[in-house]
Amino acid sequence: MLAITSAMRRMAHAWRCRQQRQAWNALDADQQELRLRDLGLVRLDESLFWSGERSPLEQLPRMMVVYGVKHADTILAGPGVRRDLERVCSLCPEKARCKRVLASEPDVDACGFCPNACTLEALRRH
Repeated sequence: MLAITSAMRRMAHAWRCRQQRQAWNALDADQQELRLRDLGLVRLDESLFWSGERSPLEQLPRMMVVYGVKHADTILAGPGVRRDLERVCSLCPEKARCKRVLASEPDVDACGFCPNACTLEALRRH
């Protein structure tokens, strides 16, 4: 039953990604530029948004669990903390390593390579 649920989630995720991509492509260049500006982005890096794989940001909640940080902790710490964590995660050069390490249910010491490690450690102590 768990395998069926997992497969259904993957299919739903793929469907949502395809819908989002189609909606993006339906916008003209000016509308895309306006949306990017609203998000504080200068240009679209296709590899970040449409890689065809799951979002690298899906690893952030798993990394937060390793450090014992809850979503509410990021909100209580101050405005923009969660967004900064997500920005750093999305630009991380260690995505493959992170995915591999998180698959093995690591402890905090094994995750010291994470560029968010210091922030997550501070949030844990907060």
